[in-house]
Amino acid sequence: MSETERNFFATYEDFEAHLLKLGLFHMDLAHSRIDAVLEEAELKRPEYPVVQVVGTNGKGSTSSFLSAFGQATGLTVGLYTSPHFVTPRERILINGEMLDEEEWCDVANDVMECGGQDLTYFELLTVMAVFLFADYEVDLAIFEAGLGGTHDATTAIGRDLVVYTPIGLDHVDVLGASIEEIARDKAGAMRKGMPAVTHVQTPEVMAVLKEEAQKAGAPLIQAEGTVTLPQTERFGLVGAHQKDNAMLALAAFRQLVGIYGWEPADIMDWDDVKEIGVADAWIAGRFQHVSATEELPDLYLDGAHNEPAFDVLTAALHDTGLKPAVIIFGCMENKDIKTLVPKVQALTDGTILLPQFIDMDRAEPAARLATHFDEQAKVCDSLQDALKQSKEIAGDKPVLLCGSLYLLAEFFALYPEFLQR
Repeated sequence: MSETERNFFATYEDFEAHLLKLGLFHMDLAHSRIDAVLEEAELKRPEYPVVQVVGTNGKGSTSSFLSAFGQATGLTVGLYTSPHFVTPRERILINGEMLDEEEWCDVANDVMECGGQDLTYFELLTVMAVFLFADYEVDLAIFEAGLGGTHDATTAIGRDLVVYTPIGLDHVDVLGASIEEIARDKAGAMRKGMPAVTHVQTPEVMAVLKEEAQKAGAPLIQAEGTVTLPQTERFGLVGAHQKDNAMLALAAFRQLVGIYGWEPADIMDWDDVKEIGVADAWIAGRFQHVSATEELPDLYLDGAHNEPAFDVLTAALHDTGLKPAVIIFGCMENKDIKTLVPKVQALTDGTILLPQFIDMDRAEPAARLATHFDEQAKVCDSLQDALKQSKEIAGDKPVLLCGSLYLLAEFFALYPEFLQR
């Protein structure tokens, strides 16, 4: 095959155009395509250790803590998460860093050469992560599942461990209408002899996980009582719930240490690893603080977009003593708006600004959203307009931006410097 024939994508822009054509929300729940490509590349069971993180809430945070523990130990860690805010390159990180566009283009061509033309959007990015982690010879790869567990693309990869974050009602149109059905689908990621680690779950979910683990012949390990967190206030991710995520990640990492016999690098001990790990975990848009600038107010960004996430955000604000003077809020039209609105209004005695989304057909129109709020809500032409007004209203008091990851994406498109710490 000539070099010209091999280059399906001559530039990164060509690759992004292909992703756009595939469609972000197109799903085809089968492993046959991804299996074929991974087997062609001899990466169905990668040589590096693999952890899969499955659940409803806390997947990104737990994955981030896991990555931080690995890096603190001195490992090279590959991290695959979703979604992204501005560029797909946010989804695949090596030791917390994005890779350049040329590398992405090269590996996308490699995937295509192995038969990747029929992969869906999520499958293509998942396979690219497998390839890139092999190229970088990572010591540990962490894959955050996208949807469910049984049919998720990440479940097609040979893994050493599966981690279960809190499971709740999500994607009921695909995974099932009850919490038990959803938990059963996510439990489908278990495999015989492969440990599964979990922590905080409702009794209904825990019962399903135990039942399915027994059926699959998978050891189910509960984090409580197996590890202890360091006595420190230096948590990179804020909120009491993040201690549960850190506990889960630490229990999972301990299992991996037992399998692979890792030892901390240099003169550190495991207490150092734990302290550095909990301090260094970080994700854009997770109760992220952006200090005031000439353009921006003192701003907190949070991706809370469903009822459990808003409960967590409410607790985090309470624990930190923050009372937003202004909230900038927006959401997608498929959300339970009547449930979310009272939770948003309870977070402030001040103004709620509702910006109109740009180029997002799935967003709830700001004017229609305003009909669910009382007189404290005000429609804005754009996020930029809302940010400007919030600074004028709040002065030096805090402003909270929340309600949708797409709203955060608009913020990061305006201010990409805040995508990385």
